[in-house]
Amino acid sequence: MMDEKIIKTKYKQLKYQHLKKIYDKNLSKFPTNCKYNKQIQLPNRSKINICGFNLEDNFEVDLCYKVEHSQPCNAFCPKMSKEELYNEFINSLKDDQIRATYYKDINILYWFFPDLKFEEFPEKKRWYNSLLSWLKVHK
Repeated sequence: MMDEKIIKTKYKQLKYQHLKKIYDKNLSKFPTNCKYNKQIQLPNRSKINICGFNLEDNFEVDLCYKVEHSQPCNAFCPKMSKEELYNEFINSLKDDQIRATYYKDINILYWFFPDLKFEEFPEKKRWYNSLLSWLKVHK
C-alpha cells in the first residue's frame, strides 16, 4: 500500500500541473482573454471582435481578434484573476463529473483511495503577502 504522504504529494504535483495550464491558457495576452474584448454583429450578420476599452468616451473602434492585436495592447486586462481561476479549479475538483471528465489523473487518486481526505493545499504565498496580512492585523 502506498504511503498517504506520497499520495498527497502526487496530488499536489498534479494540481500544480493543471493550474499551470489553466493560468497559461486564461492569463495569456490573447483577445479572447481580455475583459474589454467585445464581439459585435455587423448588419450582414457576420461577427467581429473589437476593443471595448474607453469605447463610451472615444468612438474610435480598434479591431481585436488576432494575437497581433492584443500583444502590444496597454489596456489588456484578463477576464479572471489568478485567484478566481484557482477557486474555480478547486470547485471543479469537488464535482465528480467534472473531475472525471477533465482531470482524469486526479480522479484516479480518488478511485483508488476513496477514504483518503484530500484537504486543500493552498498555493505558496510570497513573504510580503504574509507581512501585509500581519500588518493589517497589527495596525
